[in-house]
Amino acid sequence: MKVKKTIFLSTSGTKHPILIENGLIQSLPEWVYRELKPSKVMILTNKKLEKTYGKKVLSNLKKYNKATFLYSIKDGERFKNKKTLFDILSQLRKFKFQRDSCLLTLGGGVVGDLGGFAAAVYMRGISFVQVPTTLLSQVDASVGGKTAIDFGGIKNLIGAFYQPKGVLIDPEVLSTLDERNFRTGLSEVIKYGIIYDPRFFKFLENNILLLLRREPKALLQAIYRSCQIKSLIVSKDEKENGIRAWLNYGHTLGHALEAYYHFEGITHGEAIAYGMRFASLLALELGLCDQSCVDRQWNLITKAGLNSKLKKFDIKTVHEKMTFDKKAKKGKAQFILTRKIGLVSIQKNLSSSAIYSALRQVQAEACEPR
Repeated sequence: MKVKKTIFLSTSGTKHPILIENGLIQSLPEWVYRELKPSKVMILTNKKLEKTYGKKVLSNLKKYNKATFLYSIKDGERFKNKKTLFDILSQLRKFKFQRDSCLLTLGGGVVGDLGGFAAAVYMRGISFVQVPTTLLSQVDASVGGKTAIDFGGIKNLIGAFYQPKGVLIDPEVLSTLDERNFRTGLSEVIKYGIIYDPRFFKFLENNILLLLRREPKALLQAIYRSCQIKSLIVSKDEKENGIRAWLNYGHTLGHALEAYYHFEGITHGEAIAYGMRFASLLALELGLCDQSCVDRQWNLITKAGLNSKLKKFDIKTVHEKMTFDKKAKKGKAQFILTRKIGLVSIQKNLSSSAIYSALRQVQAEACEPR
C-alpha cells in the first residue's frame, strides 16, 4: 500500500505543495499538466540521471504535450557556476520558452539550485518544479526556495529566493543512490532534530540503523518530518531575517571546509557534520550547553558514518573563509549554537580564542596526521 504525505509551505500569501509518495516519479507528468497547464516543459537533469530517470520522465511528459525537452548538465558542485547557468538560459531561449512554460529540475542540489535560479531570472520568472533525487535534496535543498550559483570561490554567493510551484518527492529513487551520497543526506536530517525537535532526534537515535538500510517506513518518516520542520521555519521567515538562520546550523564551518577543499574529497553532508561538531564544541566552550548535548550529537553523526577523515586543513585559512559566509555581519561570522537538543540560538561577536579552540578540536578529530 502506497503512503502519500502532503505538506504545504506558505510564503507571501501562496501555498506550495510538497508531495511525498513512493512511485511518485511515474505520475508526476499528470500532476504537472493538471496543476500548471504549461505550454512547454524542459527537464533539467545531469548526465547520469538522464539515463536512469530523465528519458523515462521525458517520454511520459510527451504523452501530454509534444513541446517537452530535456537538457543535461555535468554533475558536481564545481559546475554550479555562471557558465552552466547561462547554458541553461540559452536552452530556454532556444526552445522559445515564455512565462507560461515550466522548468522541471530532476536531480540533486546542484541541478535544483541552478534550475531554480535560471527559472527566477529568465523573463523575470517562469514556473519551476523540483523533483529531488538525492536524500540531501529531498530533505533540504529542494524545500524553501533558495536558488543560487557559486561565485568567486564562495558557495551560493549569487542567487535568489524563488519558490517552486511544487516539490515532488519519491523516496523509491533513493534505492539507486550510492552509499556515500545517501549518508551525506542524513547530516541535514540530523540537523533538524538538533535545531527544532528533540523527539525527532530521539527517533533518529533509535532508528539510525534502519535508515542506513533504507527501510521504507523509517525513511518516509525521516523525509516527511524533515520537510515539515523546514516548511514550518520557512513559512515564518522566508527571506532569512530571523529564525530561518537556524537552518544554517553547522553550515558556517561546513561551507568554509567545502571551499577550502575546492569541493573535492568531501561531501556537503560530511562538511556539515564537522560544522555541527564545531558548533556544539563552541557552545560547550561558551557554557551554552552541557557535555551530554555535545556527545549525543557526535554519537549520532558517527553512527551515520559522517566522520570521514580529511586531509589536514589550515585553521587560519578556514577561519578567514568563515568570515566570507553570506550570513556574516560586519566582517564577522555569526553562529547558530546549541543550548540543548531541540533548541539553538544565534550568537554574534564571539571571541577568536573560543572559535580557534573549537577549530583545533575539530582539526584533531577530523584530520589525518601528515
